[in-house]
Amino acid sequence: MNIESQHNKAYATQEDWVQRGFERGQKISLPVFHGLQRFLTELNVGQTTNRQSYRAANIKSRLLEQWFGWSNPVTRKFLKSNMTEDPSYIERSINRYLDNGRCTETNGYLYPSESLTEDLADICIRAQTPHEWKKASIKLKVSKDLLRLSVLMTERGNDPLRGVSGQLIRIELSIWEQLLSQRNLPLSSSELANRSRMQKSTLTTLLDAAMKHKLFISAIDVEDERITRWTLNSRHSRNKYIKSLLEENVETTIR
Repeated sequence: MNIESQHNKAYATQEDWVQRGFERGQKISLPVFHGLQRFLTELNVGQTTNRQSYRAANIKSRLLEQWFGWSNPVTRKFLKSNMTEDPSYIERSINRYLDNGRCTETNGYLYPSESLTEDLADICIRAQTPHEWKKASIKLKVSKDLLRLSVLMTERGNDPLRGVSGQLIRIELSIWEQLLSQRNLPLSSSELANRSRMQKSTLTTLLDAAMKHKLFISAIDVEDERITRWTLNSRHSRNKYIKSLLEENVETTIR
């Protein structure tokens, strides 16, 4: 029996029993998940394969939460005291935002620029995310619940995968979507690239990185050995974290 056959036979083991229990035991609101997935995907499509982009994505998510969820300007001190990120990296990220015209700074407070505000409104429209305009220094309002979930989803703590491209979140969301809607049919590599809106070369790079840390499980298609299918590894702490996060917000209304 070759290695691929042995891998597929693993579905008859106790490990598979644990995996299937994880997949069946979801208590997650699909409307909440789909709203989060659409928003994060549209927000993320501009990400590059830069190794620092996952760290930058989390800083960005925290800024968006304060600006557009709570209508609060943000200080550098606030970010540094509420994140485990290296303070010098936070400083560099803020300075890049300022240099690129994505925010302004007045009396020590950071505000979103008009161009950033308009871009986020466009993202909300594409993602079908409810939002509203108001007469205030920060003119756009988006669900606090949605933006908080976005922060928590992009938080990786000390996870080694924190050092890869922020585009990984789109792969994770696509696999989760398939698990929640059609758990008996894991996505193929081509389907995953299409669902994640990602070039296959980038997908391959990120899947290789994820597999080194056992984030996903791959299996050869039972009907076509040329096809590899992907699902979540129930034992990985990241997947347990996302599962608990989504279950905790089962009653959340993103509006």
